[in-house]
Amino acid sequence: MGEGSVAGLSREVRERRKGDLTNQSLPPLFSGLTRTSVDRLHGKTPLCFDRVVSLARSRWRLPILTWGIARKPPALLAHLLFSEATIARMRFDVLQRLPARLKRLRDRDIVPRYPRVHLGAGTRKVAGWLNVDLRGSDYDVDLASGRLPWRTNSLDCVVSEHVIEHLELRNELLPLLSELQRVIRPSGEIWLSCPDIEKVCRSYVDHRMVDLLEDRYARWKGYSLHGMPISHLINDFFHQWGQHKNLFDFELLEWALTSSGFDDVRRISEADLLARFPEFPERRDDLEALYVRASVPAAATAAAAPGRVPFL
Repeated sequence: MGEGSVAGLSREVRERRKGDLTNQSLPPLFSGLTRTSVDRLHGKTPLCFDRVVSLARSRWRLPILTWGIARKPPALLAHLLFSEATIARMRFDVLQRLPARLKRLRDRDIVPRYPRVHLGAGTRKVAGWLNVDLRGSDYDVDLASGRLPWRTNSLDCVVSEHVIEHLELRNELLPLLSELQRVIRPSGEIWLSCPDIEKVCRSYVDHRMVDLLEDRYARWKGYSLHGMPISHLINDFFHQWGQHKNLFDFELLEWALTSSGFDDVRRISEADLLARFPEFPERRDDLEALYVRASVPAAATAAAAPGRVPFL
């Protein structure tokens, strides 16, 4: 056998050994690794194939492990890197908040179609009002952005039911309230409702949450604690699957409103709201909710929004 044949045989043996080493000795994640795939992965960066195999067989597998993870579908990769709560928040920010902000990027000094605004309307749209929400509303706005597109003193009244608890107090709600104080005319009104800390805590101490659970069953079709003790209901009020950022009692909400330039803050009931605005659908949630009315001073000046600089 000639020298060339011996050299050829040696190359064949070496290649076969590399193939055996790659396809049999490596874990399943690396079983498809070949010289071609390594070259494709690293492009023009020189990398010795033997070194890659050595890394895969040793405890230093990070380069190949990173490559293996990168080949997974984006959804799987996201679940590998982030918690479910983080993924849900990113999905909410990208799919709902960002489009609403981009829609209003250039809107300034807008005169609204109606002088009465229903903030956070959802599916409960009210005729004769400008129904505002993140999407699918008459006028999509991200209430957490720190800026409202409407002209100063252009609104007569704002109603917002069970929305403010979804906004972080200092960086989202206080700037929103200051913006509302700006756009509502002097002597105009704001009507708010949200879960009441005092009522929730009193129910826990006095009734072990039984009264509020029965109220939930009566108003929320299909509501369930999924076999958990009744005390878990208090977590639904305070967190609601990560959606709630703050709960309020009258003292805290009064402070937030007066700090933002409102005055004459009063505790009211749902009946008071419906007597003033009978077109609103009834919620029947007085057992758990705090209702408040406040007004803009007759000689109001636009309050500077506390907290932070708006995103848009």
